Amino acid sequence: MTLLPPGPFPVIDPGKGLLKRPRSVSELKRSPKDVQAKVKAVIETLLNAGTLESSGVDYKLLEGQKKGEGYYRIRVGGWRIGIRYIHPDILIITVMARGDIYKHFPPK
Repeated sequence: MTLLPPGPFPVIDPGKGLLKRPRSVSELKRSPKDVQAKVKAVIETLLNAGTLESSGVDYKLLEGQKKGEGYYRIRVGGWRIGIRYIHPDILIITVMARGDIYKHFPPK
């Protein structure tokens, strides 16, 4: 499985095998330190798993999207990671508080 962010300007984190979109990184930096640690743990879990289904994270397909778009949310306490899953790739799109993410994700 590969974690790939959308957008033309990924930030490469050498040695980790992660590509992060600058917006996702800044959203994560604005979150509380305990949330940052939990999100990083979830990302590591996803990297070590073969698929989203086998990762053991709390994920859910979002309603109201067209067939095949593949937008999911991963629950991390009161925060959510917005992803697009097209097997075997996971694109990290956003990290937001529970009350905010559904206003902005999935992209229209």
